[in-house]
Amino acid sequence: GGEVASSIAIEALQGSFARSATIDGLVTAVQDANRAVWERGLDDQALHGMGTTVIAAALVVTDDGDRLVLANVGDSRAYRFHGGTLDQLSTDHSVAEELVAQGALSEAEAAIHPKRHILTRALGITPQVEVDVWEVVPFQGDRYLLCSDGLSNEVATDVMASVLASVRDPHDAALTLVGLANDAGGPDNITAVVVDVLVGEPGENSTAEPEAAADPAPSDLTGSV
Repeated sequence: GGEVASSIAIEALQGSFARSATIDGLVTAVQDANRAVWERGLDDQALHGMGTTVIAAALVVTDDGDRLVLANVGDSRAYRFHGGTLDQLSTDHSVAEELVAQGALSEAEAAIHPKRHILTRALGITPQVEVDVWEVVPFQGDRYLLCSDGLSNEVATDVMASVLASVRDPHDAALTLVGLANDAGGPDNITAVVVDVLVGEPGENSTAEPEAAADPAPSDLTGSV
C-alpha cells in the first residue's frame, strides 16, 4: 500500500497547502496528509498499516522576506547545494539516526546499521504525527535536492554533489540521479526533485561557480518541531 499512501498524501498535502500558503499552513498540510492516509487505512483492511514518508518544500512570504520552508516526516531527505558543498538539511526519523543523536553511533556506523531502515515516524501509521520544519533563506544560485531513501541509500553524497554541480538543467539532474541509483541496484523506489533558486537573496551562483561561492552563515537556517 505504499504507492497508495504516497498518492493520497500528495493529493491531501497539495489541497491543504493551497488553502493556506504559510509556514503553519505547510505543517497543517502534512498533518492533513497523515490523517488522510490513516483514515484510508482504517476504511480498507487491505491497506491497513500502510504508510509513507514525506519531504516537502514551499516558498512562503514572511515578515523577514521570502523563505523556503521544508517539512519532513520519515527518512526522505532535503539537501542544499551551496558553494560547491552538499549539506543534508533534514534529519532522518529512524532508529539508527536516533542512536547517532544519542552519541551511540557515528554517521558511518549508522549508514550500515541493520536497523537503519526502521522508521520512528511516518505518515499514516498513527492519527497524529510530529512534523519537523526548517526555514531556509533562499540564496540565488542555490540548488536543493529532495529525495527518498531509494536515492540516498544508493548514491554517495559526493556523487550527488558532482551531478548537481555539473548537470545544469534541474530535470536532467534529477533523471541522472535516478539513473545512478538504478545502476547501483535500485532495490527501492526512487524519488528525486531538484529545485533551483533563480531569484533570491543576493549571492554567488553556486551551481555555476561552486569554487567562488561563500558558505552560508549559521543564521541562514533555522529549525523547529
